[in-house]
Amino acid sequence: MRTFRKIGKDKSAGIEGLPLQLMIMVVIAGVGTAILMGWMGSLSAPNGIDAVYSNPTEIVLNDRDHDGVFTKTGITITISVLDNNGDAVGGATVVLDGANIMTADGRQVHGMTDASGKVTFSGLSASQTGKSIGFITVTVTKSGLGTDTSLTIPVVSE
Repeated sequence: MRTFRKIGKDKSAGIEGLPLQLMIMVVIAGVGTAILMGWMGSLSAPNGIDAVYSNPTEIVLNDRDHDGVFTKTGITITISVLDNNGDAVGGATVVLDGANIMTADGRQVHGMTDASGKVTFSGLSASQTGKSIGFITVTVTKSGLGTDTSLTIPVVSE
């Protein structure tokens, strides 16, 4: 007489030597991973400030009166701002700081980009003591896009 085992309650039952519970866990994990990957594939990175450019890319100061203070006046700097999609960022606040950069009336240099993502500062002056290399840090901020300080403009004493 033959006896049969009930595999419904037999924890050692399985396919090709694997326990049935382990097989069920592998299948559930595979399906769960597929669902998560499909959901994550539809996500996109948040939009933000991606690129900030300046023209000119460097500023050269001179010491015409040989007093050790290198200066330049009448500087014009144009800053361009782009988002992650390569589109112009209008309405971003731009601040220039370093190398004693200031407006003609002695104030800190700041402005807002136009619809084409550009802001131009004219009539600026910069100075530094001694023959050295300095930097102007460009800080760009836009609500919803964050802040970018990746651009520095070299200031060279010649």
